[in-house]
Amino acid sequence: MRILYLTNGFPFPLTSGYLRHYHMIRGLSERHEVTLLSMIGRSFTSEHRDALAPFTSRIQTFAQANGKRSKASKAVATLRSSIPGARPERMVEEMRAAVIRALKEEHYDLVVFSGKRTYPAIAGVRGIPVVADICDATSVRIRGRMRHCGLGRLPMLGLEYLQVRAVERRLMQQVSHLVFASCRDREALVGADTSRSTIIPNGVDLDYWTRQSARRGRNTIVLTGAMDYAPNGDAAFHLMEEILPLVRRSVPGTKCFIVGRDAPRKLIEAGERNGACVTGMVPDVRPYLEQATVFVAPLRFGAGIQNKLLEAMALGVPVVASSLAADGLRTEDGEVPPVALANTPQEYAEKIVQLLNQAQDDPAPDREARRFVERNFVWARGTEKLERVMTSLMGRNGK
Repeated sequence: MRILYLTNGFPFPLTSGYLRHYHMIRGLSERHEVTLLSMIGRSFTSEHRDALAPFTSRIQTFAQANGKRSKASKAVATLRSSIPGARPERMVEEMRAAVIRALKEEHYDLVVFSGKRTYPAIAGVRGIPVVADICDATSVRIRGRMRHCGLGRLPMLGLEYLQVRAVERRLMQQVSHLVFASCRDREALVGADTSRSTIIPNGVDLDYWTRQSARRGRNTIVLTGAMDYAPNGDAAFHLMEEILPLVRRSVPGTKCFIVGRDAPRKLIEAGERNGACVTGMVPDVRPYLEQATVFVAPLRFGAGIQNKLLEAMALGVPVVASSLAADGLRTEDGEVPPVALANTPQEYAEKIVQLLNQAQDDPAPDREARRFVERNFVWARGTEKLERVMTSLMGRNGK
């Protein structure tokens, strides 16, 4: 097949939130021809393009022309284009023109696209199957964030929520097939109707995420993730301010590492107050996970699959997570992740202390956590599911 693949962020480097599409494109390229159209940010380099070049026949990028803007203003500008009659921002218009030109001048069998931000680029496209990788229920994440933000942020988040819901509804009405990363997110948007939707979870590179040491570290808590992503930043702050002090009442001297890029000043100050290490960007998070006794994911809002949990579990680190974070790893056949659940600071502290104490006698990695990832979260299986969706759509389209 010849596939036109659209992303709202370039799928490289693999530390970005778009690694899902890197692995999908890489897998599809083994049997299909992929043309990539992608929006890019200020950090984009030619090396990023080079990383995707072996898996694509052509790459075309679209850059923001108006200089640096806040995430909030960019979200409002791009999502506002979902309103009928509203004019999309410039790079979305450019992408839409490129899509129209490509479909007119070349033969493509199918369009795959991701991101609510890219919706205007395919709005109204007809005569070709369109697969929308919704990935996660963004509206659910925003609604959850509204419960944990200050009053000053509510109007902006409320507007963003309404605009995202409008995009989600239009996507569900227009496209040929919807793809979600988790059962939880599909249930939130389409309920029990699975006739036009498929679960394709994120995966883990099992060779890369393989443990080197036979023993976990001692009395060490770790949380990883991009810290400028609101659910992660909130979880890190919650861990340092409300959970860590309770843990140290029972296990004095417990170390805590918050590992991830773009930590805001508020998090750095929280680390200083609570004796936790906020590392910022690191070249490799695996050494921190290798020395961890327990991985803690106290997410209070969010959506989709938390890859940081999969990575910790692949390295055999026991996990204590919120019900919300763990539910993203629930499988279609009902299997739940082997993690300890907690939803209040006291519950987190009790579960963490229990695991810290157990590790004194048995510091071995959590092998069941690794096996759970091996059974359910491998990139190649996701690519196979996407290919089955595409083949089915082509059959219905008479090709």
